[in-house]
Amino acid sequence: MKKSVYFAAALIALASCTSDEFTGDKALGEANGKTAISFGFETAGVTRAENTGADAAASLGNQFIVYGEKSETANGAAPTAGKLVFQNYQVNYVASTANTTTSNTKDWEYVGAQHTAAYQSHITTSTTDVQTIKYWDYSATNYVFTAFSAEQADITSGDVTVTKITAKTDGNKIYDKGYTVVLTAAADPTKLYFSDRKEIAQGTGTDRTTPNAYGGNVTLKFRNGISQIRVGMYETIPGYSVTIDKFYYVDNATPSFGTMATEGTDKFYANVPNLTMDKGATLTVTYYNSGDRINQPKIAVSGTANNYLALGGADASKTGLKANAVLSETIATPTYNETTGAFTPVYPQESNDKSLKLKLDYTLTAPVTGEIIKVTGATAEIPAEFLKWKPNFKYTYIFKISNNTNGSTGGSVTGLYPITFDAVEVVAEDGTAEYITTVSEPSITTFGVKDSKYVTDKADYETGTDIYATFMEGSTLKTPTVGTNVKVYKVTCADETYITEAAVAEALGETPTTPAITCTDVSTDATTNFTAAPAAVTTVPGEDGIDITSTHALKLTGVKVAGYYAIEYKASAAWTGTSYDKVYKVIKVVAP
Repeated sequence: MKKSVYFAAALIALASCTSDEFTGDKALGEANGKTAISFGFETAGVTRAENTGADAAASLGNQFIVYGEKSETANGAAPTAGKLVFQNYQVNYVASTANTTTSNTKDWEYVGAQHTAAYQSHITTSTTDVQTIKYWDYSATNYVFTAFSAEQADITSGDVTVTKITAKTDGNKIYDKGYTVVLTAAADPTKLYFSDRKEIAQGTGTDRTTPNAYGGNVTLKFRNGISQIRVGMYETIPGYSVTIDKFYYVDNATPSFGTMATEGTDKFYANVPNLTMDKGATLTVTYYNSGDRINQPKIAVSGTANNYLALGGADASKTGLKANAVLSETIATPTYNETTGAFTPVYPQESNDKSLKLKLDYTLTAPVTGEIIKVTGATAEIPAEFLKWKPNFKYTYIFKISNNTNGSTGGSVTGLYPITFDAVEVVAEDGTAEYITTVSEPSITTFGVKDSKYVTDKADYETGTDIYATFMEGSTLKTPTVGTNVKVYKVTCADETYITEAAVAEALGETPTTPAITCTDVSTDATTNFTAAPAAVTTVPGEDGIDITSTHALKLTGVKVAGYYAIEYKASAAWTGTSYDKVYKVIKVVAP
């Protein structure tokens, strides 16, 4: 009798324990609100701020599709029987419904939702069955969740078709288990979002109210699946206004950004495969497997080739510059393609390894006398490293026209110095990068990083910043050797407005300048102006948080003194692109 009573008591105690931690699609767990799997999420914006709640829901059209498995294997094999938890469930947002059910703690509910047959047919591995509640399984070692969101009408119509990659036995294995997304020309790619890959391991925290603790709310972070670009210009030529006549590319058999179009009449075309939004494409979504972006979505684009985008000219709908506009004289108000400076969506081009070569014609007009000077054929080249567009980033290309040009003002005579292209600026969810780029033949590109964050809101650098410079001859990245083909000068003048690349070149060429410009060689300075002597490096910070490796660059470490500096690059003996021997880049450093 005593034994029977003891045994019954043990059964009661066991039932009490498992009702707290029961898992699976069983009714026994429905009474316990702590164990149901529920969802909330954030969207990573294209600025450092992140949207949450209703704002995030609006970005995703108040819905997303989640795939989840438990005890995922290290070799990335498809989930075995009983391991698939969420078979592309749809999760819907309804404001002010949090905690009204055990599966909804953040206004997001999946229980009871049901795909239509048309909708389901375009999302592989999904089901038309009514979705049921899911519970945490404490015998599982981990859960892994991935999710996406697209325009629902596009999925129903078949303009967006999504295939979940459920097994991967090579490559990065578990990090390759993403999605294949096929878009028709009628799809809206701007509505595509992909979540970070989220793994929640057994024993992750004991407070189940903490986001992404085992047994708690699953918080997914979504990132937009496209890149965005815009183009702007400004000028710094004293005494003249500047209007652009032609911004174009001439095919001269040099390496280029993808396959370039021939010379245009009023705009520059980047003939990049799968660039435009209205041609359709196939996206392969995987996940970064290392570094600061580990588990974030990585997107490769393929599909119809020779889709082009006009990067400059009169066609504002194709991110062209404003027609016949007089350029601004300050970087603070560059002449964007539209008065609002709107961005144009494009597919990511993260695997790009081609530079972008172009030409520019423009007119100088003296406002008082009406004098006109025509400049034609100014050439420039943007290094491939600054054209690797990543999803969820905004790229702004700002071109500065100065009194240094390699264009012609008539006949066979060309200018002495290159047009300067000032600032490829990238606004990203994890920082802002600012590039001040002299693009020419040869060309110099400079950019700076301070405290692992990019300098923002200025055309100049701040003291304390590490400043990097890369050097290109045509489409070849060259190795700097300080004191041989590269020198650094501190530049002073009674009137700083006279400090330009042309004036520095004249001063170093022993040509008198008025007012006098002084250039002091600081190439070996390790204490006064810099915290370490200028030196060559092989890794520089990338524009969107990922280091660019195998890059030969000059590094000015921790610039200590505000003022003007000039970087001089001497072309190699093998250079045959132009007759220019030396080019210069002037940079201004200011106190914070």
